[in-house]
Amino acid sequence: MNRNFQIDPREWEKIEDARAATNPLFNDNKLKLGLFGMNAGWHIHTTAPERYVADWDRCDAIAAEAQRLGLETMLSLVGWGGRRELEPFTWAAGLAARHTEPALVSTMHVQLNHPVFVANAATTIDRISGGRFGINIVAGATPSTFGTFGLPIEDHETRYAHAEEFMQLLRRLWVETEPFDFEGRFYKVKHACNQPKGVQSFPAILNAGTSGRGRQFACEYADAIFTHVHADPEQAAAQIADYKSFAWSTFKRRVQVWTHGYIVIRDTRKEAEDFLEYYASQHANRPAIEAWVKDLGMAAQSSSDAERWKFERTWAAGGGVNLVGTAEEVADKLIQLSNAGVDGLLLATIEPETTLKHLGTGLLPLLEQAGLRRPLTPAL
Repeated sequence: MNRNFQIDPREWEKIEDARAATNPLFNDNKLKLGLFGMNAGWHIHTTAPERYVADWDRCDAIAAEAQRLGLETMLSLVGWGGRRELEPFTWAAGLAARHTEPALVSTMHVQLNHPVFVANAATTIDRISGGRFGINIVAGATPSTFGTFGLPIEDHETRYAHAEEFMQLLRRLWVETEPFDFEGRFYKVKHACNQPKGVQSFPAILNAGTSGRGRQFACEYADAIFTHVHADPEQAAAQIADYKSFAWSTFKRRVQVWTHGYIVIRDTRKEAEDFLEYYASQHANRPAIEAWVKDLGMAAQSSSDAERWKFERTWAAGGGVNLVGTAEEVADKLIQLSNAGVDGLLLATIEPETTLKHLGTGLLPLLEQAGLRRPLTPAL
């Protein structure tokens, strides 16, 4: 067993340079953009009749438009527990075979997937996509997700110890060319070997570790770290710089920092806010929000009804940063986030087709003018 399998920092630089040639997650756009949860839609807790519902044909059409607009990625969700969703690995493989540009990212729970399977599934999709695959590693989850599989949720320290061993074994499977044995606390494998290898030496790894323990895991193993950023620009800049400096000083690794937000663009701010009010307040799925917040173990910071509803409405809207207004107003918010050090942002939307239309006709040209994205050359 090798519990301290490490990649030389000089090798990481070569890996990063090589991945930039095939994977849009590593391109030179200062602010990268992607779509969040198009395989599912349940993360937006609304009962509005026109709410997004996962469907293969619709996902396929959305991916085609995302490719035309030059978006870097589409990242899946997975919750199990009776939620309507397209299974992330199969979803990514299908889209990878159909479209030539976006990076496809499958979300998975460490405790529910064996690394031998994940290693082969990832390199298979990586070859199908020509080097555009990534995995969003979830070290923990909600009790309801684990309950679907009849499993208890691990305590915080155990789940990260589990995730570290998962990544150690996964890295070896991706690198080593001869069969090997591995015996650890969580995994025991005999004569393991992953063939063929992927186009990328290491498919991109994403993770949302935010606790002290989670931050350490993310900085050691992830290429892109998801986190909620402070509303105050100076605090956000300090928060993001801390992730990047810790990753470099401790592990000699360069990491991206991403966040996510719910987006509504209209010709006027009032129109945008009216639509947000319509789907996230008038049609908020209150039972689903309360169950979700409880499952996550969250609580509003204030006991006042007004503050609590503001907190819960964020989840009804899709979670994360508020990107609601005209194209110019949303562009200003994205420029501010980029100036704070945010490398990428995932967009949650109840209306993906409408959102993509507004991106193409309004938002993306403004971001190009601001120097955050290279001029768009539409894919054929």
